[in-house]
Amino acid sequence: MRPSGFLFLAFCLMAVALTSGCARKMPATDGLVTMAVLDARVENGETRKSTAGWWLSARDRYDSGNAGVLAGEALAREFGRIPGVQVYSRTDLTAFMASKERVLNQIYPGLTPEERLVVLQMQDPLDYGRALNVDYVLSSQVGESRTVHDKTLHTWKSEADLELSLVEVQSGDEVWRWSGQDTDWFTSQLGVLEDLARKARRDLSGQLILEPNRP
Repeated sequence: MRPSGFLFLAFCLMAVALTSGCARKMPATDGLVTMAVLDARVENGETRKSTAGWWLSARDRYDSGNAGVLAGEALAREFGRIPGVQVYSRTDLTAFMASKERVLNQIYPGLTPEERLVVLQMQDPLDYGRALNVDYVLSSQVGESRTVHDKTLHTWKSEADLELSLVEVQSGDEVWRWSGQDTDWFTSQLGVLEDLARKARRDLSGQLILEPNRP
């Protein structure tokens, strides 16, 4: 982020909060809980390859800059399987976030695409939940998502960690939090994120009964 720091970021966040974009609001549906699943924030959002070790201990490491989107898609699919839960359309959510980014670009044309993404991800998830007219909003953060290839044995493993927060939009309260880490051999980073999403869905289903909370 540019040198103007937190004050500049505050103005950017204000611009995002005060403009509704082109949200397709989800109508209230009798008996169904509506939920928006946001893309995950990524601790290191760059795609990169690095090599560690030497000769027999050499390993290639691949970090995915797309892990936030992959996590969001996996979580949306899994949480949409919870009986009585209707997940906000990912296509409509992508269009909504793109409209927010266009607003930022118009107001602050000097921001890079990476800086615009940071601003959008730092916006309070509750603001997005209210704009989309849903009962709950699920936000998440990926700490690590990588694949490690052993160049000697030609084996590979993928690992990721994920932290989730579910907020009830009407009250603004966080009603559930979960974190997990997983490592699997001979699978992709998407496969690991899907495993974590399944574990999170089972945890939520076993702990909390979700109910529509809009008047």
